[in-house]
Amino acid sequence: MLGAVFFASPPPRGNIGAMTTAAPTVEAFSREAAELRPLLKAVAASVLHVAPEHPDVDDAVSETMRRAIEGRTRLRPGEPLRAWIVGIVKHVALDAARSRTRALKRQANDAPVESTRDLAARIPDSKPSPFERTARTQELERLEAALGALPDKQREAVVLFFLEGLSYVDIGKRLGVPMGTVATWILRGKKALAASLSAELGRRSET
Repeated sequence: MLGAVFFASPPPRGNIGAMTTAAPTVEAFSREAAELRPLLKAVAASVLHVAPEHPDVDDAVSETMRRAIEGRTRLRPGEPLRAWIVGIVKHVALDAARSRTRALKRQANDAPVESTRDLAARIPDSKPSPFERTARTQELERLEAALGALPDKQREAVVLFFLEGLSYVDIGKRLGVPMGTVATWILRGKKALAASLSAELGRRSET
């Protein structure tokens, strides 16, 4: 796409196509070179494979203008300024691209290589600690004790609903009772479990 920008550029105005003097003044040369800045940006962006607004493109164009102004006496009489300065920006952009590639390689080589042991140490242990296992065991024991204190049918309805994920309808069919009865058993069971566990926690906090 940027190549199309290059070839679709409008024809040069004034004396941009060629310099007719052997040693143009800095002011005259700078004015004519500045009119080619959009073309230079397009060429630099194409070589660097970045957008024309990228900072590297601006750096390449600025360096091109500096080299062109300082070396303007090397532009032969009648030689097109456009082709001459485009050649400069291509070289500048290629140098910038090579420098960027070398810098990335150095960064990759300088990056510390972590050993397998270091990497393993950084991975969090998903297994519960002994304290967590003890706490979970105690919680299960309290829950089992609270469930054991419920009436048989109520306990069965609570287990089927909360642990096996059955619906009220399915529990009613399995236990042979209406859905309203199932709802009542589950509601009472929840309240009884909450009260039992809260009382157990209160006794533990007092000790």
